[in-house]
Amino acid sequence: MIETSNIRKTDELQEADFKRLSQFIYDNYGINLYPAKRILLQSRLQKRLRILGFSTYKQYCDFVLNEKSGSDEFQELVECITTNKTEFFREIKAFDFTNEIILPEYIKSATDNQLFKVWSAGASTGKEAYSIAMMLKDFSEKNQVFNFNVSASDISIEVLKIARMAIYPMDDLIEIPVNYRQKYLLKSKDKNNLRIRIVPEIREKVKFFWLNLLSEEYKLKEKFDLIYCRNTMIYFDRATQKNIVEKFVDLLNPNAYLVLGQSESLINLDVGMKQMAPSIYKKV
Repeated sequence: MIETSNIRKTDELQEADFKRLSQFIYDNYGINLYPAKRILLQSRLQKRLRILGFSTYKQYCDFVLNEKSGSDEFQELVECITTNKTEFFREIKAFDFTNEIILPEYIKSATDNQLFKVWSAGASTGKEAYSIAMMLKDFSEKNQVFNFNVSASDISIEVLKIARMAIYPMDDLIEIPVNYRQKYLLKSKDKNNLRIRIVPEIREKVKFFWLNLLSEEYKLKEKFDLIYCRNTMIYFDRATQKNIVEKFVDLLNPNAYLVLGQSESLINLDVGMKQMAPSIYKKV
């Protein structure tokens, strides 16, 4: 590591080093960084260079790609490259389909004390997972035989910290249906820092954990009745998408569902799923 007194203004991320980093990112995280993303990656890495005391991107590249010295930096690199855009009840049609089709179908065949298990994969700061939990809690209040839990994963440690805290800006209130706001939200009393927090009875229904969707094996001990993986697959090429969906299928119970983002589909992917609605698939 370079002494801070020798640091000069960082240079540009050269094409050769960009290729080395982008290949490493693809191999380990499945994210395709096309040449047009070079300037974006350069910008996102500037802070890491300053913190580590490097004056060139080549030095950073050599460091992070050295397994012995760079392994602790892998997670920092992940934080730099991942996009964490999320909203409460994003793409509401998926929630409507779940509430109106999937859940009523499920309770027709469910046995006593059976848990409806959901996985939010690529959960980011937890807004999707808590949205699902609110919807399921509301359904359970109308159907007393229904019980559930939600598992939620992400590759970013930083967003998982936010998710577990379950504290969000007051502006996010507008994304949440009015009938859920009083039941499932707490409002801060600090007028100078207005925030909302998910109520404990919803938070306790959601378990967050770290997971790289490119891992060879997910090592999850349970199977699911529903998997939400929305607006995550768009960052992967088709081969990687197929590999991930095949793992999802293995973890789905018979007749269970997979919900993708509106711009994502399984067209031409032979993975044992039938399309039931746009971006919504059922295991066959």
